[in-house]
Amino acid sequence: LQQNKILKVIKKNIVKKAIELFTEISENAEDFKKFYEQFSKNIKLGIHEDSGNRAKLAELLMYHSTKSGDEMTLLKDYVSR
Repeated sequence: LQQNKILKVIKKNIVKKAIELFTEISENAEDFKKFYEQFSKNIKLGIHEDSGNRAKLAELLMYHSTKSGDEMTLLKDYVSR
């Protein structure tokens, strides 16, 4: 049943829609901070397990840096410094 082509298409569409919603949430800093506190482990796990969407998920990663102090900064902002 897990090898069913229809289920693969459903999975692909659900993952695509979820990443679109994550990106939409990331546009609002406060909402994304709350979201990231709850689901950061899942995003990081997704990067390891889903090579096809690795780049899209990597844009959502946040880390502490020496410049940001207590605040977390997006990985893409950190890299662009």
